[in-house]
Amino acid sequence: MRRSLLALLILAGCTADVPVERGPVAGALCGDPRLVGTAQVPVTGPGACGMADPVRLSGVAGITVAGRPTMTCRTARAFADWAEGGLQVAAARDGRQVTEIVTVASFACRNRNGTRTRRLSNHALGQAIDISALGFADGGRLSVLSDWTNSTILQEAAGRACGPFNTVLGPNYNAAHRDHLHFDVTDEYGGGTFCR
Repeated sequence: MRRSLLALLILAGCTADVPVERGPVAGALCGDPRLVGTAQVPVTGPGACGMADPVRLSGVAGITVAGRPTMTCRTARAFADWAEGGLQVAAARDGRQVTEIVTVASFACRNRNGTRTRRLSNHALGQAIDISALGFADGGRLSVLSDWTNSTILQEAAGRACGPFNTVLGPNYNAAHRDHLHFDVTDEYGGGTFCR
């Protein structure tokens, strides 16, 4: 009988740093047990706005999500990947643990930058989320607006979002992003990334 590579390594006493791929978990939100929230009814319109599989999150990877953002399952899974493998890693380097992510924007039927002339925002498709602050187990908080320049946690966490998300924009990109981090899962870069 064939055994899995992981089982053989465990039997041999080699358990460190063995990557384990996750598959969908039946009954979990978006098939991902790291997501806490509720499935929503599909959104159609107005116009090209909408989502086939919207979810409203209250938690991700053991972290409370303030603002109860609404997004697609794809965006929610990217959010969980970043929270677990990017955000908490950045915080741990400073001996801290993130307990809250404060969101200020998710699904909204609008054009980019709220203008009438620009193309449809990724927020209008449930593919984007904006984050303004973080809360920590020690009671401390970091705000993108107030703390970006001096916070290695915020800067490293933003850098680690590039990968789980295709677009990462923050205060270094332009003044419109001075108070939040914008993450999205757009495919407009041919599967590549745009991180500023």
